[in-house]
Parts: sequence; C-alpha cells; structure tokens
Amino acid sequence: MGVVDAGYSLFTAYNWGIGTQINKPLALAYLRASAEKGYILSQKRLGFAYRSSRPHGLVDKDIQQARIWFTRAAEQGDAESASQLAGIYRKGLGVPKDERAAFEWLKRAEHMPFDGRISHGGLAVYYEEGIGTEVDLVQAYKYFDLQGTAGVPDKKRLEAQMTPEQVQQAIALSRAWQEENRTFFPSYYGLEHQSDGSYR
Repeated sequence: MGVVDAGYSLFTAYNWGIGTQINKPLALAYLRASAEKGYILSQKRLGFAYRSSRPHGLVDKDIQQARIWFTRAAEQGDAESASQLAGIYRKGLGVPKDERAAFEWLKRAEHMPFDGRISHGGLAVYYEEGIGTEVDLVQAYKYFDLQGTAGVPDKKRLEAQMTPEQVQQAIALSRAWQEENRTFFPSYYGLEHQSDGSYR
C-alpha cells in the first residue's frame, strides 16, 4: 500500500463505489493503512468513523478508538481533530470529564496549521462561561470578533457586561492576532446588521 494519500483515495473509491464496486472491508484496509502511515486526513476520517459510525458500515462506534485517531491527527496539526477532542473531554465521552483538557485542546487548535480558526467560536464560549479556564470577557469578545459577522450578536451581548475600554482592548487583541496570522475579519463594532445584509 505504497503512497500514503493514495490509500485515502482508494478508501474513498471502495467506500462509496466510485469507479468500482463498494467493498467496505477493502475500504477500511486502505484507510487504516494510510492512517497508520501518518496521513492526517485518514486519521481524522477514522476518528469520525469511530465516533459516529459514519461512513455507515465501515466500523462500529468506539469512542476510545475515535479519541486515539483524533489525537494522532491533532498532534500533527489538524485543528478539527483537536476540536473533536475538546468535545470528547468536555462531555466525558469514554474518558473522565475534563474541562481543562477540553480548553487546552481548543487553545492548541487555534495555532494549528490546518484550519486553526475552527476553534474561535468554541474558545469564545469557553472564556465567556469559564469552561476549563477563568471567565475572561475580553478574551471571549476577541474570539467572537475573530468570527467576523458570525460573532456580531454574541459581541453585542457581551458589550452589555463590559466597559468601553474592555471592548477596545478585545478589539486590539483581535487585530493583533489577525496581523500575526495575516488575515482580516471586519469588527463591525458599533454597527447594526441591516435587512439588506450590510452593517451601518
């Protein structure tokens, strides 16, 4: 089973019958071989398969195996897998409930090379509610701000509990993060969402 990512492609073909007959055992063999060799996408797919038994008929649900495969992918920089681990630890799925571990996985996800922004919404909630960390409305606002327009209602809610100085501090932290990560999300601070989809 030579090239690692070829194993993932063959898994896809045999799992969904693309250009061939569906063959779940062979699909699983290719997926597992690719994952064992370190292909992140295969590791993550196995994690999802074991977490929810999807794709259907590939493996039986097994949260311990899901955790193992998500951990392997997350340790290689996959933010989505790290976010899945955060959910596993927060809910205590197959492990003792550990909100601190959940928070740490989300924080790690933020700095991962593969879609680290996936953690922003979760981090905002964790900071707002003090899940695995101290309540910090400035940090919560910062992470809601990093969601662009998606975070506007949450920021508005937080503003009622914050001083104008705290809001400005949060926006400054958001801007610093954006500059460091060479990305931009408009803040929309003080603007209202209009029926035409704009902000004024």
